[in-house]
Amino acid sequence: MTSEPPRFRFATLLLSAAVLLFALGCASSTRGPGLGDLPRSPHWNSPEVLGLAGDAEAHRSDALLIAQGEQLVLRQGQAVEKINTHSVRKSILALLYGIAVEKGLIKLDDSLETLGFDDRVTPLTPLEKSATLRDLLSSRSGVYIDASGQNWQRPARHTSKPGERFFYNNWGFNALGEILEQQTGMALGELIAAWLATPLGMEHFAPGDVDWDSIDGSSVRQYVIYMSADDLMRLGILVAAEGRWRGATVVSAEWIREMTAAHSSTATDPKKAFGGGFFDGYGYLWWSREQNGHRLLCADGWGGQYIIIDPTTRVVVVNRRNTGTHLLAQGWFLWRGVETDRPYVYGLFERVNELLRHD
Repeated sequence: MTSEPPRFRFATLLLSAAVLLFALGCASSTRGPGLGDLPRSPHWNSPEVLGLAGDAEAHRSDALLIAQGEQLVLRQGQAVEKINTHSVRKSILALLYGIAVEKGLIKLDDSLETLGFDDRVTPLTPLEKSATLRDLLSSRSGVYIDASGQNWQRPARHTSKPGERFFYNNWGFNALGEILEQQTGMALGELIAAWLATPLGMEHFAPGDVDWDSIDGSSVRQYVIYMSADDLMRLGILVAAEGRWRGATVVSAEWIREMTAAHSSTATDPKKAFGGGFFDGYGYLWWSREQNGHRLLCADGWGGQYIIIDPTTRVVVVNRRNTGTHLLAQGWFLWRGVETDRPYVYGLFERVNELLRHD
């Protein structure tokens, strides 16, 4: 019997390792009670709620959590797995910016020039350097250059001035992560741990759950945040409560309102700019969507990473699709995976919201 060529054996071993790591990175488990400090709603695992969410897995939801106020309504699926948050990372960063502003460490009207921030691979022009942190937070920077994590077409360089146009732009989002570290003197993982995870009692997040990625065309790195559905639910409840947790202020109500206000909308910019028309507005790294008379606040990440909030009823839904708890598993999902059915989740949110708001 002939032996396999070395390259074939190596490829086989690599594929086997990828399959094993993907399986480990996508294991189905809620391990333990989770969010045990949150009181259970009278609707906790009620037949009505279970009936509404019973087909979530068929729509490619790997974790689904529902809360109203600080009461947990449903928790199912992979609630403890620390999955890549994808673009939900930006909404987490917005909360950190609010705290940094309140601490006097950040001024939103400081420009990139004032901050001494530049792209060392593709240097910015004086006009691009005039973009402020407020422009970057509202995705109106006018800086259109290569960015890690961006695979959609961007406008030609210099076609818009800072503040002139909304464009969902990873260069600005990535720059905000590096600038926050620069201005606070702390690593991003440490900031999340100290300013959010500790006061909210997160059970799974650790400072090492932040990674960085880069490309050849830009020196500005992309921050990647891994976080569990349980811990994301705490963030959703915080935003729904206008920055308060257990009676204590973690982020000011003024910042939550400013962060979630529509600084760009379909009234100011083309509808297709807002997630292809799925959303209606964009604040500071948070989307908004009008749905059946309710204005929803949304953190939205590729694959099926959603935090959906009705600030009036304080209903929060967290959905996760396990695209990977590490980069190799994510590569597998890019090859074979299918995203969560987003319209299904938003439809489910509406049905749950209708049930709970009549209490």
